[in-house]
Order: sequence, then C-alpha cells, then structure tokens
Amino acid sequence: MAIRGIMIGVVTVRAPQIFKISVTRRVHGRYLWDHFHCRDSFVRKFLRESMDWTLRRATRPGKKIPDGVTHILTNAYLRLVHTISEDPNGNTPGVNTDQTYVTYSAGSTETYAPKGSKQVEVVGKDEMWGFTLVVGISMSGDVLPFQVIYAGKTNRSLPSPNAPSYDKATELKFRIESGGDNHWSTQYTMKTYVQHILVPYFEDHRQEPNQICIWQIDCWSVHRSEEFRHWMYKTYPWIRIHYVPANCTGLFQPCDVGIQRVLKLAIKRSALQDIVNDTTKQLEAGIEPSAVTFEKKLPVVRDRSIRWLVNGYEAINNPELVKKVRPNSMQGCSH
Repeated sequence: MAIRGIMIGVVTVRAPQIFKISVTRRVHGRYLWDHFHCRDSFVRKFLRESMDWTLRRATRPGKKIPDGVTHILTNAYLRLVHTISEDPNGNTPGVNTDQTYVTYSAGSTETYAPKGSKQVEVVGKDEMWGFTLVVGISMSGDVLPFQVIYAGKTNRSLPSPNAPSYDKATELKFRIESGGDNHWSTQYTMKTYVQHILVPYFEDHRQEPNQICIWQIDCWSVHRSEEFRHWMYKTYPWIRIHYVPANCTGLFQPCDVGIQRVLKLAIKRSALQDIVNDTTKQLEAGIEPSAVTFEKKLPVVRDRSIRWLVNGYEAINNPELVKKVRPNSMQGCSH
C-alpha cells in the first residue's frame, strides 16, 4: 500500500496525464476499456519486472475447520433458538461483536526487497504498530459505536483530541481507550465495552425491562474466563452470551462473514490517501521521487487512524449491508 501510494503521488505531480490514458483490463474473462488507476496488480508487476523486487513476508499456518463442523454449528444454532424461545414474542434483540487488528502500515509483516537479498529489514516488525478495533452489529441491521484499544497506560498513548475527524468520532460515541502493556482486549476494556456500548444499545431496543438479549462473541480467552462470565451473570443476567465455536468464525460470525472485509477496505483506502498526500506534498516542495518518504512516526499515524475509523464506520453503517451478511443459521433471529 505504501509503494502504491508513492507511485500514485509521483504520477499525480510529474505526469498526471497518465491517469487519462485509456487501457484495457480483463474482468471475468472479458476485456473492458478503462482509465489507468495504478491498481495493485500494476504495482506488483512494476516492482517485479522493472525493479526486480520480490515480496518477503512472515507466514503462519492457517486455522483448520474442526471435524464435525456441521454438528458443531447445528448445536450452536439450536442454542440460539432455545434462547429466543424464552421470549414469548420471539423478538429477542441480538448483537454480534468481533475484534480485529488494524496495522498503521503494511510494513509490519511484509516488504519488498531486491531479489536474492539475504537480510531483509521490516519496518515496525518488532513494535506494536497497530491497535485493536471492536466492531459490533445487531440483528436488526444497526452498527454499534466502535471501541478502539491502543497500547499504552495513559492518555498520551491515545490519539490527540485535535486529530482529524476526532469530533466526528466523538459524535459517533466511539470508545477510545488505553489497553495497558499491549493493544489486546482485557477484562477492563471488555467491561467498559459492555457498560458503555452494549448495554445502552440493548436498553434502547428492549421492549420490556427484563427482556432477554443475545450477545454473540468469539472464544477469546478473556470472553471465556470465569471472572468475565461471573461478572456478566451477576451484573447483567438478562444478557445471554453465545460463543462462536472455535475456528468457525468465517462460518458463523456475522462480523467476520462480511462486515470486516468492507471495513478494512475502507480503512486501507483512507490510509492510502494519507500516503498519496504525503508524496504529492514532498514532490511539490521540490523533493526528488527517489527521496520521498512516508510518515511513520507513531503519534502521527495514530492521530490519522481516527479518520480511517470514521470512514470505515460510515462504509458499513448500512442496515441492508448488515442484514445481508448474517449467516443462514441466524436468519430467524432478527427483530
């Protein structure tokens, strides 16, 4: 993404007419006329053929879908049905939340380097260059306010109130919090999510004071801990927790099924625009393309992340989109 942003910036300043050139591209076996957009495929081809670079990345084994997955998901579905059946009106409000890791820069896990390089340094590989985003959607098509967790123990580790779009994030009731030694969700941040985001939403949508509500979350260790489950049962007994079976998030978790892809694409586009702006500003100031750099200082990219998140929220805040991505096993749970 960083390389693509620099290339777009260079073309914008040095040869903007290139973007008006008509080209053909293949889509589903058909060739279509279009204008040059410096797409990812062009960037990869340019780096491979003109720069003689190759992509180096960290790898890890993927998670395997468990044996007997149909039986596992059927049981999870029947547990949902049982909870809904406790409501005489069958009108149970429900929310699914999911955590996702957002990086400030793609350089934290991969980079391009000349072919044959023996040592390849990756910017930010050993640093916590990212934050945790907690996304919630309801079965009625609503998107709940985001909770954003940054590594750090004080407010100095958080984006500045002067950050771009910070006022909009406040208007959307985002919870921007410090996670302590790292950016992962903790007992404290999960409890604040429940108190300040989940419960207010349920209270606005429950038809009766004691109406049961469903909260579907994944099998994260904090979620399954005895401490958290005991606190939920004691404090909010009317919220019934349903866990997404392990390694089944891509099949049974609504957020993962369709929301996260749209959200991350919107965040990526916003981050790309920052790189393009950095590049064009430097080129217009007389800096040579070979000397162009993009901003990597943590306070700067951390402030920029607020605008990315606001744009991401607006991209998914569409009831039709939210309802469309629900797994088939949850179609009967809407209210």
